[in-house]
Amino acid sequence: MNSPIVSKNVKRLFEYSNKYKRQIFNIYLLSFFSYLLFVANPFILRYLIDNVITVGRFSLILPVMIIYLAIIIGQFFIGFTTDYYLNVYQIDVTKKEQIVLYNKIQKVPFLSYDKTFLGDFLTRIVSDINEISNFLVLTKPSIYLNLLQLALILTVLFLFSWQLSVVVLATIPFYYLILTKCSKSFQKSSSEERQEYSKVMETLREKIEGINTVKILTKESFFHQKVSEKTENWESSMKKYIWNFLKLDQGISLIISITTPLILGVGGYLMMSNILTMGTLLAFYQFSTWLFVPLKTISEQLAQLQRADTLSQRFFEILDLPEEESDGILPFPKDSNIEYNNVSFTYKDELVLKDINLFIDQNEKMAIVGTSGSGKSTMMNLLVRLYEPTSGEILLDNKNLKGYNLQEIREHIKLVRGNDPLFNMTVKENIMLGDEFSEEEFNKAVKKAKVDKFIDPLDEGYDTIVGERGSKLSDGQRERVAIARALIRNPKVLILDEATSGVDSQTEEEIFEELKEYDMTLIIISHRLSTIRKADKVVVLKDGEIIGEGTHNELIKSSPVYKEIIESQLIV
Repeated sequence: MNSPIVSKNVKRLFEYSNKYKRQIFNIYLLSFFSYLLFVANPFILRYLIDNVITVGRFSLILPVMIIYLAIIIGQFFIGFTTDYYLNVYQIDVTKKEQIVLYNKIQKVPFLSYDKTFLGDFLTRIVSDINEISNFLVLTKPSIYLNLLQLALILTVLFLFSWQLSVVVLATIPFYYLILTKCSKSFQKSSSEERQEYSKVMETLREKIEGINTVKILTKESFFHQKVSEKTENWESSMKKYIWNFLKLDQGISLIISITTPLILGVGGYLMMSNILTMGTLLAFYQFSTWLFVPLKTISEQLAQLQRADTLSQRFFEILDLPEEESDGILPFPKDSNIEYNNVSFTYKDELVLKDINLFIDQNEKMAIVGTSGSGKSTMMNLLVRLYEPTSGEILLDNKNLKGYNLQEIREHIKLVRGNDPLFNMTVKENIMLGDEFSEEEFNKAVKKAKVDKFIDPLDEGYDTIVGERGSKLSDGQRERVAIARALIRNPKVLILDEATSGVDSQTEEEIFEELKEYDMTLIIISHRLSTIRKADKVVVLKDGEIIGEGTHNELIKSSPVYKEIIESQLIV
């Protein structure tokens, strides 16, 4: 596969396909038996005509016919078996590679998701992989096997008649001509079609997720037009792709159609000149039609390699994304004091946090207050290592956070956000998430998070399916389930980032009273004054900098910004 048609991306894809050696070997093995019967076909046909029918050997008609039928039936069953396993292998590879990409995305740093839209990710995992799997297990064997089949057919044809073989060979350069003429436009239209399809997936995801907002704003017609524009762009690009593909396909079909009368005309002349027998001509004609099958398949596969270039590039773009750094080996410490040491963070050339210095003592109850966009959530994302500091370091028990095992950090530091989705499972499954907890541990978590206060009216209690993203529950109910999900795992540090914004003030008060019983550090980001006042310490952020630190009463007196936030933004 060193043809210029095979791009760097496609070569890499073929190297990647070595992980499916067993499946590819089985394809070659099944094809070997099929080809044995395939080559025998024209010889038995020629023998039947020239050595049985033409000379009147009636006694041989039945046994030769039986052998001929056995060959045809054998080809059918081997072909059926081969096709079945080809489809099975493709489905199996599609499943495996979808899991590979999903697992990869789970390991990618959070910021990498901003490099491409979610709809594009979905397109690559769902749609692209279906085609990628074909290239992984079928394309290279198909090209090699069809080249072998082409060689076998040409060998047999030359054995039958070199004159007719020359006629057939004269048509082959036209295949290459059509391929080279169509390949560039085919590649371009293929790339454009994939890009437009990704945009359709992204806009559909966005509009469907926001369908209630669309309805409330009575903007159905507006967004209908937006979706229509994207689908029309995709339709236009798909038409170009089909047009370029059909130019190749129909061009090859035209060559096949022209070759048939050439063979019959020249072959008829040779037979009338006693150079060929009737059996040889019929066998040649019948077998020569098979010549165009591997030629057509090879041409199509080589043309499809242009599309494979686009698909493999999109496939490897995900596999090549950097993974989260998880080389740390330290276990989570008993003393879990936290220190931000000159921490800065830049996102898309914008300074989000600047020289943050903060000490959070073990079991301290701390609140973070600030204007919108001041960097509160970013600080917490750094603590659970969804982001990494651009400069400075975060210390845990006086050791750099990067030195700790990433899984350990996230097991012991739980971040609960107000917009955290629930999964389309039962309430209990959303809390347990496949882990083993005792009934006592479960009951304690739901009681502390006040999930038990709303569970009785639900049809199936804790076995009620919550719907996609928890759509069957209210905002406050979803938040309480998310808090219970964190509490049942007994975190050393619990971060509540607007995690009770949908909960009524009375229930929120009860939840925070329950949290006092836990031996853990509690960090709260909230807009409720009643919540803020419960903190041992309040940190004030503005434009990515800490501008105040102390108790509520101290900051009211010493920080004009804090006082302004209290008066203008916080809910009393």
